[in-house]
Amino acid sequence: MSIDGATRHFVDLGHTNLSYQKLGEGPDLVFLHGWPLNGDTWRNVVPHLDGFTRWVIDLPGTGQSKATDASPYTVRGYADTVVAFLDALGFDDVVLVAQDSGGMMARFAAEQRPQVVSALSLAGTEIPGVHAPLVTLFKFLAKLPAAKSMFKVNMSNRFLARTPLILGGTVYDKSLLDGELRANLLDPILADDDALEWAVKMIKHFSFDDIDALADVHPNLTMPVLLAFGEDDGFFPVDKARAMADQFGGPTEFVSIPNCKLLLHEEHPKRFAELTSTFLENHNVRSS
Repeated sequence: MSIDGATRHFVDLGHTNLSYQKLGEGPDLVFLHGWPLNGDTWRNVVPHLDGFTRWVIDLPGTGQSKATDASPYTVRGYADTVVAFLDALGFDDVVLVAQDSGGMMARFAAEQRPQVVSALSLAGTEIPGVHAPLVTLFKFLAKLPAAKSMFKVNMSNRFLARTPLILGGTVYDKSLLDGELRANLLDPILADDDALEWAVKMIKHFSFDDIDALADVHPNLTMPVLLAFGEDDGFFPVDKARAMADQFGGPTEFVSIPNCKLLLHEEHPKRFAELTSTFLENHNVRSS
């Protein structure tokens, strides 16, 4: 699948021929997805951000970006990949829009390129000191010999996938797990052994130390930051997310959205796009 109206391009970063989609004109917004999704997770958000140039990345091993033996598979490695993408395309003023683990990558990348990243818009993302129990379980399961088969069976079964131990905890409206979210994002991963193997490899090597290191990163981020969280998010509790807002070194806005869990941008795409647009206008990043 591709995002309506976008053109797909590739940039050779050495370890990966990185796929990205480009849409529109105006100030630059670069979109980063989390695990185990790909850039198409932004398909319902980017249409509501006319007046911006929207760049939607498939991180290595996801979407149309095929992994090689040299491709990174950790959050830090992905953050370096984002920096390499920004450098390769010559950005000098860009907003990073990110969700879940993509929000970690955005923060690490912004710390490396503060002169390039002018703002961050983050949805449902990691909080220092908060280690989601389900991620701990996934990390354990990923180390088992039959991990890939186990993930495939559990996520393919529509009943199991809706339970809190699989994907039920990611959305308030569980019908999304039987709709286009599954058709456009989950089913392609389950049908591609290489993509599934990469997803298992990523969660196996996911580091809680990287989450906790964000406490030292946040004071160094002096650009405006928007934090948007679902009020019913069981991965990243809204009260702890609100407290995290005080850690950043620049102006920070916090918004919580009712009837919403982890995948805020999937449940309320137009709302998140509007929040992002208003936030950027308030900080003098105006659409064309």
